[in-house]
Amino acid sequence: MPATKVRIPAVPATSVRRNRLVERIRSHTGPPAGSAGAAADPAPVVLVAAPAGSGKTTLLSTWASQVRAGPAGPRVAWVCLDAEDNSVAALWSAILVALETTGAWREDGALHRLRPPHLMEPDFLAAVVDAFDELSEPVWLVLDDVHELHDPAALRSLDMVLRRMPPRLRLVLSARSEPRLGLPRLRLEGRLAEIGIDQLTFTGEEAAALLAEHRIRLGSGDLNRLLRRTEGWAAGLRLAAMTLAGAANPAASVAEFGRNDRAVADYLVAEVLSHQPGHVVDFLLAVSVCARFTGELAVELSGRDDAGELLDRLERANAFVFRPDRTSDWYRPHRLLGGYLRAELARRDASALPRLHGVAARWFAAHDLPVRALEHAIRAGDAELTSRLVATIGLPEVMDGRGTPFRRLLDRVAPKLLARPAVALVAAVAALEAGDVATADAALERMATPSGGHGSTGLRVLHATVAMHRARLGGGDPPAARETLDALAVLDPPAASTVATTAAGTGDAEVDVLALAQRGAARLVAGEYGAGEGDLRRGLEAASARGHDATVLHCLVHLAAVAAAGSDLAEAATRADTAIAFAAERGWSHTPGCAYAYGLGAWAAYHRLDRDVAGSYASLAVRLLHGRMSPDVELAALSADQIVGFDTADDRHASVGALRDHWRRLAGQRVAPFLVGLEAPVEQRLALRVGEPGWATEVADRVEGWLGETGESSLLRATLQVQKGRVDTARALLRPVLDGAVGSHMLTTLIDAWLLEAVLADRAGDGFRAHRALGEAVELAAPRRSLRAFVDGGAPVRSLLVAGIGRFGRHEWFAAEVLAAMPPAGPGATDVLTPRELELLAELPSLRTAEEIAESLLVSVNTVKTHLRGIYQKLGVNNRRHAIEVARQRGLL
Repeated sequence: MPATKVRIPAVPATSVRRNRLVERIRSHTGPPAGSAGAAADPAPVVLVAAPAGSGKTTLLSTWASQVRAGPAGPRVAWVCLDAEDNSVAALWSAILVALETTGAWREDGALHRLRPPHLMEPDFLAAVVDAFDELSEPVWLVLDDVHELHDPAALRSLDMVLRRMPPRLRLVLSARSEPRLGLPRLRLEGRLAEIGIDQLTFTGEEAAALLAEHRIRLGSGDLNRLLRRTEGWAAGLRLAAMTLAGAANPAASVAEFGRNDRAVADYLVAEVLSHQPGHVVDFLLAVSVCARFTGELAVELSGRDDAGELLDRLERANAFVFRPDRTSDWYRPHRLLGGYLRAELARRDASALPRLHGVAARWFAAHDLPVRALEHAIRAGDAELTSRLVATIGLPEVMDGRGTPFRRLLDRVAPKLLARPAVALVAAVAALEAGDVATADAALERMATPSGGHGSTGLRVLHATVAMHRARLGGGDPPAARETLDALAVLDPPAASTVATTAAGTGDAEVDVLALAQRGAARLVAGEYGAGEGDLRRGLEAASARGHDATVLHCLVHLAAVAAAGSDLAEAATRADTAIAFAAERGWSHTPGCAYAYGLGAWAAYHRLDRDVAGSYASLAVRLLHGRMSPDVELAALSADQIVGFDTADDRHASVGALRDHWRRLAGQRVAPFLVGLEAPVEQRLALRVGEPGWATEVADRVEGWLGETGESSLLRATLQVQKGRVDTARALLRPVLDGAVGSHMLTTLIDAWLLEAVLADRAGDGFRAHRALGEAVELAAPRRSLRAFVDGGAPVRSLLVAGIGRFGRHEWFAAEVLAAMPPAGPGATDVLTPRELELLAELPSLRTAEEIAESLLVSVNTVKTHLRGIYQKLGVNNRRHAIEVARQRGLL
């Protein structure tokens, strides 16, 4: 008997200590019931079953070495089984020698007197079982590579011991597949513990540790990519480590690992395929063209009626064919095995690949799995099937939110097919959804068909929809594209209809839904908010009914924009949060589709003075900008980010400059008017704060150029006149806005205008007009909790609010909320009084005398009087009572 056969294998120096698995085995191999230290009744048999190269032997040898090294470690017997052990005599000779080497039995004990028979004898096995009664401590017997046993008598002898397990024996079986023993009975009785491929798969931390043993460090992305390719298979990772260690750029070699790697191929052939008959290898070559397959599909690919039986047998044998879900009929090969098989099939018969892909494409198409059908149709070079599938599934895939994998398939479609109108338009839709304008333009150029030149109504509407979407991303003419849709008159319900959903349409539901969603967004850019909301709501209802989640998200986000356009920023915030929550349920909350929602949410929070939410949302909005996006989305995100962060910016001047630069980049593009009205007054105010009146004038000029003569441009012009001291001119500019003679896009514009009028009227000594104007601003702002304009109005607005307390009627609560949110005084007021003066000011309402105050402050009376004179002078008063009154107005008390 070779000593190596019954010796615990040495643990390789570069192996990774997988403590989680060692502890798992420890928990299963604790002291048997009845022995010293037994705390429970662990399963008497442990089965470690997994494919070749999964690390079974290394794991068990690590465990055995550790437990034997302890101060009171158990005795472990080890047998390395091989093909020579397929007889009762050979098997039990090895087991007896392994047990004797543990030293657990006395030299004259029963075990040493046993001699294995040539044939199975019940008396011999009974004597083996009885021999364990002599022991006071347990013995663990590890049988490694049990899959090598196939002799019925040898297996039956082991099974008899399993049925009569002595209390001080624990058996650990290691095999590539479950051995033909009575394990199902033990499993049912709860007496079998199992460690399989799922547990033996390397974790990211373990894989990193293994690579580190070979002095390889990979970033998390490359490490995850390697784990996906190897599926955490121990041998695959070790082969990868050897390959990468010799590579000039290990990270760059990860993507190619396993595709043409000789070491991987040799291992798979030697340890997996060489153990299979030739007809099984041919079968695996045929089915390898599919990443996943059922028994039925395998029959079509291989021509074998017993394909289902073969797959079941391979899966049970752990022959690198898996069934991901035990309740499913689908199977798949290990990624590395599948890659090798496809490469081998191409080497053996290159013509077989397109033929088999064609078989797979037709099968998937017939079984309503069009995406998989398309993948194989492309590989098969089947032009007609490819075109039909792209036209059929393209829009649903994009509208359902699966545009990314679909675009990857389109990248492999032959250029001549992409020139077909149905294919080109779908390709353009997919590209625009990702912000890839160049690819969309290329698709439209290849088609070379005018929008109205298609024979199909569906294609004409789809072409116009693509043109409209392209225009929103900064190219083309949105009104012209929208007019094309309007001229078709197929999207709108009859005038007498009260049905909310599409009444007529093109006959293609996906085209109708997409066209409504895109026309709704285009109408917002044109300032047609009511019509846009109608399209978006119809699109939302239809998209929801058909499960087109990406289009649902588009509609939800743009309905938030509709609310913002109506100056109902509270409702805009609610709708934006609804869109974000919808996206989060699908794992999309950090994708570009949510950038607009976060931008609008940031603006709403900014006007509610919710700094934390505004900052968080604005930052997210900017981070999610990707590719070419609508100018509306970019403006909402970038302007919110700069404006919300202005007060905490290291360089405020640069923040305003960034806003100015972004508007310059938007030159010649169309932006929704409400966004202009929302952003411009704030930008102008900040420009004045950083000392750039020229920039403030630019804002007014820009808005007039974008919006024409509106309330927004009048407000900005009036603000500039106030800065020049021309109060009468400013009020004259405001008058038509306040009277309604000049319309405004945003209600916030009217709030700003009424507040400015209130301040100017107060300066002119018209207290009645000032309070009336302030009341109009409160009336507009209160239902929407729009606090920002009042706080930005500073000390003059605060003074008016304080003076008007008790005269705001049903909105008294709002005035109180605004006052609570405002700084304690106007800009710079707290800098006027010194800390000592502020300390003395706090004492004035106490009605104590100057002497009493001096005594409490531990200063002289003269010092108190000196500080009082300073306070009176700075507050513009001449007595104590007026000082208290003004201090309260400014929030100093």
